[in-house]
Amino acid sequence: MVSVQAPATVLVTGANGFLGLYIVKQLLEGGYTVRGTVRSVSKGEWIKNKFSAYGSHIDYTIVEDITKTGAFNEAVKGVDAVVHAASPVSDNLDGTYEEIYVPAVKGAESIFNSLRSSPTVKRVVMTSSFVAMMEPHEPGFTYDETVWNNNATKLVKENPQGLPGAMYYLAAKTDAERTAWNFYNAHKPDLNWDLVTLAPPCIFNPILQDEPNFSTSLAYRNAFLEKAENLADGHAGFWIDVRDAATAHVLSLQKPKAGGERIFITGGAFKWQDLREELIKRDVPGVLAERIPGDDKYDIPDLTKCANILGMKYRSLGDSVLGSISSYQRSQEKK
Repeated sequence: MVSVQAPATVLVTGANGFLGLYIVKQLLEGGYTVRGTVRSVSKGEWIKNKFSAYGSHIDYTIVEDITKTGAFNEAVKGVDAVVHAASPVSDNLDGTYEEIYVPAVKGAESIFNSLRSSPTVKRVVMTSSFVAMMEPHEPGFTYDETVWNNNATKLVKENPQGLPGAMYYLAAKTDAERTAWNFYNAHKPDLNWDLVTLAPPCIFNPILQDEPNFSTSLAYRNAFLEKAENLADGHAGFWIDVRDAATAHVLSLQKPKAGGERIFITGGAFKWQDLREELIKRDVPGVLAERIPGDDKYDIPDLTKCANILGMKYRSLGDSVLGSISSYQRSQEKK
């Protein structure tokens, strides 16, 4: 059974992203060598400078267009494992079918085709998303790894133009993960590696890059700016601390039983009212105290597989979202 341990070399796609940077950080701290993919020299040099203390253990390769056939051919050469965390999305989920859906799905096709004949790669960990599991339902629904977001895929297939950017994102993450599993199952007898997909939900905590990401901006807006009536029912879904999400990726490289598994990772369910109350308890000034109307039903995460395979322990919502708010405020002060 596969276990990729330090000092192995790991390729991390989307290395300069919110989650990608934390994955790189934890791998380096754990003694791995990391090769990150970025779209430009400037972004690559920024990463090398940020992690300069690790010297030759951090490097980068440029992949300008992840959708091109063979885009990752050079990047995967000689590495022991791959963490595919790259996925195009804007900070406000705005965008078209061509800008959001196509790059995610074609990017998945591209990297798995590059990996097909790799003689060195032993495990591939792909960052999917809880949105790939998110189906319309009544509050109180229990989510596990058997659930797929068939609704978004159906809507985008029927109408690839004219939908909100968020719908393209939902379908993109769903179909990119399906692409991965379809490829893996079709070619499994000939592959030297196995596959793990992780489905994290809304990710909180401090950003390592210069600009706030979507979840950080969303947390700030719903804590400080959004009127209660605009958040009626208060349903937000699930959350995870970015450090825990990164740890799950590292553990997925290391744990033999993770191979061939789809794993839901989350710190729990929450409502926007919970986020506000956690910040108020921590004496954060300016948080809107007005209660958000809604019922008390939460969706339920079935984390049996995550506990049995990864043995994850999660940070608290309050500490996690406090980090998000603090980093958002610092980023605005620099402007």
